[in-house]
Amino acid sequence: MTEIKTTARFIRTAPDKIRLLANLVKGMKYEDAISQLTFTKKAATTPLIFALKQIKDQAKDKGIAEADIVVKSVTVNEGPKLKRRRIRHQGRSTMILKRMSHINIVISADQPEKKEKDLTKGVKNGTKS
Repeated sequence: MTEIKTTARFIRTAPDKIRLLANLVKGMKYEDAISQLTFTKKAATTPLIFALKQIKDQAKDKGIAEADIVVKSVTVNEGPKLKRRRIRHQGRSTMILKRMSHINIVISADQPEKKEKDLTKGVKNGTKS
């Protein structure tokens, strides 16, 4: 069983919005996860789909078929915050925090095991032919 990890950092969406969708996708096969996110009407699906496509390409480079990919875990951590100010009543100001997210995805793939070469084939009486 092979595991591949990827991260998408500094995503300009609040982590709690992405976590709702991350819990939806955990444990699904890759095709099911992409189709589930495609038909979900949330803005946070875009960075999650991007991260899943990125990890699919990594798996493809390692020779793993798309049908074998299973989303093992998705963790969404909080990134840095952009701090802005809004003017309120009587000249006072309040903070506006524009939050960012870091998405970590781990997939696992069940690959069919490769057969070892049979070295005894072609050996007769201690000599190779």
